[in-house]
This record gives sequence, C-alpha cells and structure tokens, in this order.
Amino acid sequence: MREFIRKNVDIWKIFLKYYRPNEEIVFLHTSQVTENEHYSILAHKPYKKVSKYHNELLVNGEKRNLSFSEAVDLLKDDLVERPKNWPFYPELMGFVSYEQEPACFATYDEVLLFDHETKLLRVVQFEQTDGEYWLTESEEIKVDIEIESDFPKGIGAVFVDQTRQEYMASIKKLQDYLKAGDIYVANLTQQFEIWSDQKPIDVFKKTTKQIPAPFSSFLQYPEWKMTQISSSVERFVSIHDGELISKPIKGTIARGENSVADRLQKKTLSDSSKERSELLMVTDLLRNDIARISQPFSLSVPKFAEIETFSHVHQLVTSIKSRIKEDLTFSEFMTALFPGGSITGTPKKRAMEIIKEVEKQSRGIYTGMQGWLSREMDLDMNIVIRTLVHYGERYQLGVGGGITFESEAEVEFAEILLKAKPFLDIFGVKDVPSILFTTGLVKNGELLNLEGHINRLKKQYHHPDLEEKLRIIAQKVTDGVLRVSTDGDSLTPETRQLTHSNESYRVKLAPISDKPSPLSNFKLSGPDFQKVFRQEVLEAKKEGFQDILFHTDGLVSELSIGNFVAKKGEHYETPAQYALKGTFLDLFAKKHTLVYKDIAISDLKTYDRFYMTNAARGLVEIKIDGIS
Repeated sequence: MREFIRKNVDIWKIFLKYYRPNEEIVFLHTSQVTENEHYSILAHKPYKKVSKYHNELLVNGEKRNLSFSEAVDLLKDDLVERPKNWPFYPELMGFVSYEQEPACFATYDEVLLFDHETKLLRVVQFEQTDGEYWLTESEEIKVDIEIESDFPKGIGAVFVDQTRQEYMASIKKLQDYLKAGDIYVANLTQQFEIWSDQKPIDVFKKTTKQIPAPFSSFLQYPEWKMTQISSSVERFVSIHDGELISKPIKGTIARGENSVADRLQKKTLSDSSKERSELLMVTDLLRNDIARISQPFSLSVPKFAEIETFSHVHQLVTSIKSRIKEDLTFSEFMTALFPGGSITGTPKKRAMEIIKEVEKQSRGIYTGMQGWLSREMDLDMNIVIRTLVHYGERYQLGVGGGITFESEAEVEFAEILLKAKPFLDIFGVKDVPSILFTTGLVKNGELLNLEGHINRLKKQYHHPDLEEKLRIIAQKVTDGVLRVSTDGDSLTPETRQLTHSNESYRVKLAPISDKPSPLSNFKLSGPDFQKVFRQEVLEAKKEGFQDILFHTDGLVSELSIGNFVAKKGEHYETPAQYALKGTFLDLFAKKHTLVYKDIAISDLKTYDRFYMTNAARGLVEIKIDGIS
C-alpha cells in the first residue's frame, strides 16, 4: 500500500484528465461547498465487490445465496489495510436502488480524498490490481482547456410515464387512501425518459456548473452500461464516531428572481402549513426508524423545518441526531432505515405498498442511496434525488413530491415540473412532454395501417381510447392525408389533400455525413427534430430537387419525408440503421421481399431502382443525382 499527500491541486481537474468511459468510477463530488460539506471522494480500479443485478448476487464475481446487505457485511469484515490519519475512511463506495436492485458496493485500488477548504489531496493506492495509477507523489497535473469546456448544447426529447391527467388521477387515488385512513402522507414519483446524444461526462460537466449540490456524484458502471449523474441535496444518514445525523427534506419552492422576491419565497415556504405538517410526519417516521438502531434516550431533533437554499430552489429541512448502538451491522441499518421515510410515506410499510400500486414503473436508482461506509459502520449516504441515470441512448430522471390530504393536484404537478426543469434545460428540452406525431392516408373514412399509427403514438399517449379516437378522427376526414400529434393527454388532427405531380422525383445526397442520434427512433414534431426543416433540404429544393438522401458513416439512412428503398432484381432493401421505420414499410413487406441491411453509398450504383416511401404517398420512384 502506498499513500501520499498532494497540495494545491483540484480534484475536478484530476477527474477530467483521467476519466475514461470504459472504466468503473465512483466520484462523490461536493460541487456546492459549505462549512459542513467540503470533501470529495474519487475512486477507480475496483478489487473487491458486492453487486446485485438481474436477480444475481455476486461477491467478488461469484454467485452467493445471500441478501445484498449480508454480502456487504461480509465484504466489510474482510477489509485489512487502510491509510493513516484520514478524517474518515471511505472503504466501500457505491449505491443501492430503491428496490435494492441494481446495487453495488466495492473497494477501490486508488482512492482520492480531497478537502475543498485546504486544497489538500490524500491519495491511497492499495496495489491490488494491475495497470497504472493516475497519480504519483510529484508528477504535475495538467488539464487541457478543451477538456474542461462545456459540450455544445444539444437537443433532447422527453417522454413521461404519467401525463398531466394521469398524474392528477394518481394523486386522487392516493388521497382516497388518505381519506380511508390507510396512510397520512405518500411520496409520488414521476419518471421522465430523456433521449439525447449528449454523453454522460458532458452532462456531468453541465450539472456540476449549473446545478451544484453538496452531494453531487458521478457513478459509472460500464459492465451494466449505466452511469448515474446526481445533484442530490438530501442527506439520508451519516454516522461518524457513533453519532448519527439524518436530514430529511420536505417542501420545495422556486428561487425568487431577485433578493426581495427570494425572501418572499422563503417566507411563503416557511409559512406553508401543508409543507410543515408533511415534514412533521416524515420526521416522526424517521425518529421511529432511527430509534431502532440507537442507544436509549440519545435521539433528538435539534432543528426542525429550517430553510436551506440551493441553486434553483429553497427547501424545508429537519435535523435528527442520535448515538447508534454498538456493533451495528449494515444489514441492521438497512432493515431499520431503508428506504428513507422522506421518499416513501407514513406509515412506511403501507405507503410503500400503495406506491407500488399507483406508480407506473419501478423507481430503480431514484430514491435509493449513494455514498460510502467503513468497517466500523461510519458512513455517509445521500438520497438519490435530482439524479439522471444513463442507459445506452437514454437518460432516466425521477422526480417526486409528497402527497397529503391538503395537496392540490395542479400545484403538485407544477412542483414536479419545477424540480425537473434544471435537468431538462441541460438537454435543450422545450416541450414537456415532447410532441409525437404520425402521418397517414385516409381512404373512405379509414386510416390505413391503423395499427402502425397506434404503435407510434402510444409511446406518449397512454390512454386506452387511442384506437377509438383515431377511428373517429379518420371518419371525419373521408379522404386525404391525416396528421395526428399528441402531448400525451390530447390528440390534435390536421388534414390536407394529397397532391400528385408528374415531375420526376429528384434527390441529391446530403453534402455532409449526418450525425447518428437516438432521436431518430421517434417521430418528433418541430424544426429541432424534423429533417424537412433542415437548411440543406431547403437549399436542395431551391436547386430544383425534391429532397435529400441522408447518410451516416458512409451508409445511407433516409429522406427528410420518408424511408429509402433500393431495388435489386426482384427484392427490395432498406437501411437497417440510422432511420426511423415508417408505418408504410410493414404493409409493403407483406406483399414484397423487403430486407433490412446496411447500404453503403459506394454500393448504390449496383442497384436497379430507388424509391421514397411514406404512409401518405406509398412507394415513389426517385432519381438520385449522379447515381441514377
């Protein structure tokens, strides 16, 4: 084991310099430094690990028939070396999801502990893995300005698991349980699914700068293709030298536009009987939970409903303290306290049962916990709120609010949007939810390929009457082109007559390669998403072309208003990637041999004919400039 100290360094710059997207990293980063919160922890190169994923519990890579908590206790008791004279010892680091899966805690071969006040960096290297370490005692740490700079702002699309109407119906259902006396308060979650091509590291740069928080974090697990990016402001539990502190949060209000407005917002929050009663119930619940692992007569509430201010909001916070009992285990800690009372409800067990019934999907990472612990059960865990979880091409953002008998549905929904807005702004999201649309041909009052249009809209429109409403809309059109868009709660139809032209449909290749984007998976409305509004398409039309054939990495993809199909002999081929599958293609495939495959620009001259297809025009032969 090696340990050393570096002075006058910056852990943020160290992280940026050595970050790699294919390496497991835990960065517990205090991006909003306060008198009490001024340490950051950065670790990589795991060498002992407990994880649970897809119902499989692994201890150091081997399957074990244990609970996750029992496995953590096993790993905790197997620790040997550690550095000397650290202010605390983050020996195991990781997270636990709300449902306790996925979950991971590990020991890491290189651990950096940074004090933002003194600029002192403590480093320990346990020499348990192969490969190079990031730091030495003397090597100068240089970071390119380009690495530190923000990634250019992109565009994103967002889908919700509950529309406004659905969320309000969920509140009504919870309040029915409140009236029946089953519960006194419950926390209701709304999940935002954000599609964007922004990389997690670039998103983290932005959240660190724009949404600083005392419990920011970046947890990257390449084996699961998962990255957690948090700006949490809520401490779940910390234990140091036997003293426990918990700081539940309830009550949120936006910051004022100026100092006078900000003070008024604080007073409004402080005077809210609804928020204070909600916090009181949660405080009482946590007192009972904490008492189960505390020494007799040691529990106190030194602060109740104090206002704490963060980058975008004010919140009401309570402090609960106690002395933990001797020989506390991680399993006992989890059984008594997890999940936290501030994100479940009272009474906790019944609230969790009702939450599972009312919410539309599992919470996952959201409202779980992140942090570190030591062999003595010193620990610091925050509630996973204000957190983006990246899976492949999408980000998941959970946002919640406490529901009581006094809750007003409109106000609660507005609070959800307030909490989500700073994160949605990171992705350039303009409409919540994003507007989806579909376009099809109506003949004799019937929308052709109705099933395809239903499948396209149901990503955003969840109500069971979708098919019925589309049929009614089509009956009113008789014949023509029908476009239907949705914001999740309503369907907006637009109609036009299908125009025919005897002119040759001339197309040119796009002048530059198109950037691949996960947004191509959806039919999204607006100039930011529809290729028909692209400048290169408008320029091509001025030159006498009808459209552009887009391409990515040497492979053709689609046209601005439809799919691309190439014919060779008696069978047809259409691009297998980088293109949104149109509703017409399924109908076409029922009568013809249609193969999905990569079509290189260089191979276009080997085909006999080319076509543009969409639901309104069907199959239209095209001429590609310079090729056909």
